[in-house]
Amino acid sequence: MPLLIALVAIVFAGSLILKRYHPQSVLLLTGIALLLIAQFTQGTNLSTLVNKTTGLGLLDAFEYIRDILSSRTGGLGMQIMLVGGFATYMSVTGASQVLVRIASRPLQRLNSPYLLLALALVLGQFLSLFISSATGLGLLLMATLYPLLIRLGCSRAAVAAVIASTCAVEFGPGSGNSVLAAKTAGIEVVDYFVNDQLPVVVPVILFVALVHALTQRFFDRRTRQEAAATPHDLADSLNQGPQAPLLYLLLPMLPLAIMLLCSKLVFSSLRITIDTAVLLSLAIALLCEYVRWRNAREVMAGVQKVFDTMGGVFASVITLIVAGEIFSAGLKAIGAVDALLSLSGEAGLSAASIILMMTLVTFVISALMGSGNAAFFSFAPMIPQISAHIGSDVAVMMLPVQISAGIGRTLSPIAGVIIAIAGIAGVSPVEIVKRTALPMLSGWLLMIVITFLRSGHLLAIVPWLAGLVVVALAAVLLMRLRRKVPQHAA
Repeated sequence: MPLLIALVAIVFAGSLILKRYHPQSVLLLTGIALLLIAQFTQGTNLSTLVNKTTGLGLLDAFEYIRDILSSRTGGLGMQIMLVGGFATYMSVTGASQVLVRIASRPLQRLNSPYLLLALALVLGQFLSLFISSATGLGLLLMATLYPLLIRLGCSRAAVAAVIASTCAVEFGPGSGNSVLAAKTAGIEVVDYFVNDQLPVVVPVILFVALVHALTQRFFDRRTRQEAAATPHDLADSLNQGPQAPLLYLLLPMLPLAIMLLCSKLVFSSLRITIDTAVLLSLAIALLCEYVRWRNAREVMAGVQKVFDTMGGVFASVITLIVAGEIFSAGLKAIGAVDALLSLSGEAGLSAASIILMMTLVTFVISALMGSGNAAFFSFAPMIPQISAHIGSDVAVMMLPVQISAGIGRTLSPIAGVIIAIAGIAGVSPVEIVKRTALPMLSGWLLMIVITFLRSGHLLAIVPWLAGLVVVALAAVLLMRLRRKVPQHAA
């Protein structure tokens, strides 16, 4: 019965979200309904969820929402909001632009167009450590790398596909999903970054870069697309931002540098959280701006951009985290997680297979919606319980679900970053997705293999992976057959 209720709730919420209903509202209302169902049909005591019971189960459901809002806004939420505000301020000051401009200069010395594309992807993923917005980084790269790669002989569609993929693998302390994953796993985000993310994402990024180069070469030869003589006008207009001093390229790196320095990797006696590192970096940036402009009034007014962005992040990201956690709590309250683990044991399925299914669902939803945050924020709170069941590290099991959200987004023609880059390059979003499909799918499968190999549960999911590969190949063959039928009919 709990699994049936959970299935109905998931299908109901998922269908509404896919129909473009407001995801926060859908997850929140469905979660409340599940909590009340657990209270009145299964006798679940909701008072165990809240810090201080109201004395009535119906009211405890809403008290739990208040508790989650309070804890997430002041802790995890504050960290994500500060990171978003700092990223915006770096763009306002021109620091992000100068970082991208200087970092892309070494590519001018290379002559091979497809080697350039591979290195451009690696460079973009490195820059995503400091510029967490996928659309923001994509636009900056279109203003800097795009004209350069076009002049060196790369096709417009190939460059657009590579730049659209530069934030596919989300990692680093600047990523909101990374902060949530580390918080849920009960570890510091810098430890999650160094010990869990880097061993997986480095080989995945290098592999995706290689596959991207080969894929773009195949598409270019098949279409014989000529490189544009000049980039789109919008790419030129993006360069008309503030021309920051050269030293400003260090400012976006400050939070990550401070966190690495104040950790057991360098100075073990110092400990600093990401929000403190961002606040310190912001203070340094404000001082630099004052030295640059000598106008205290204007410099102080610029801080409002940080607060404006923090409000926007709260409205779009933090509320989604809270709604996802309420939905997850509802599934737990009706006993769905326990029932799923019990059923999987009876059916001979491992809990690792459940993690794989969560990874697949997050990936698919992200590809369909252009964002996988709703799925990831809903599944993340369940992973510690499942990881404990199989005796695996929570962070290791959290990683594939977290990364799938970003990779899946790169396969969606309605994702903001895809639409923005397609508009600048003058190509179809569908054309970009066609060119990103093979690199993203290949990287996603490699990420899963490495993750479960590190956790010691690879053998448990090999049959499922083989099935996924067979289904993917069958889909490709079916698409080819459908294309040939009209040609023969004509």
